[in-house]
Amino acid sequence: MKSVLGILALFAVCWQSGSGCSLCTDFPGASGTLSPRLLEIASAIQHELDSGGLESNPTAPLPSSGRVLGYRMAGLLKSYPEWNESLELVLIDTGARFRYDPRTPDNGFEVVSSKSVVRPVKRWVTGLDVFHAILDGRMPLDTADVRGILVVEPWKEGELLGVTIPAPEEQVEEAGEEIQAEGSGVVTLAVPGVLIGLVVVSVALVMRTRKRSVFNA
Repeated sequence: MKSVLGILALFAVCWQSGSGCSLCTDFPGASGTLSPRLLEIASAIQHELDSGGLESNPTAPLPSSGRVLGYRMAGLLKSYPEWNESLELVLIDTGARFRYDPRTPDNGFEVVSSKSVVRPVKRWVTGLDVFHAILDGRMPLDTADVRGILVVEPWKEGELLGVTIPAPEEQVEEAGEEIQAEGSGVVTLAVPGVLIGLVVVSVALVMRTRKRSVFNA
């Protein structure tokens, strides 16, 4: 019995480590098997956290459209001319995607959707803790790049690290299809349930009638 429990515990640990990051499960085709680079980034970030090279901040907020964050980001990019371009920020630990243009810092970051206005030049792939460490000046951009906890690549529509990902509107359609499928499944199960209930009630009434007939006789 103990050996069985041990095997199950080991399987659970391997399953969690294999999942790696949120994007590996959120984006079809971006699993650890098909996109090992996502797991490499997640592993590098975890190594920095474990070794103390990066501090975890559970209360770190996600980027928003606030002007303050936009101007802070613009100020940071001015110190790195080679990085000072419009970008899409992909956070692998949350699966969130944001776009930012340093030419319009007052707009801040916008959540990626089918209505996104910014057409990025580059894509930043990292984690939320790394993003805030860079923004706060605790982690230089070039250092994050060398350590592999920030990967910058040319932005391509519908791709993430060379792997195809669905567009935002496609994700909405897929979610709608899943809801419809679930609804049809509920209806399919409900109809037999009602029929079975009617049969049971009918049999019960017949049995009761027979009992009364026997008793009266």
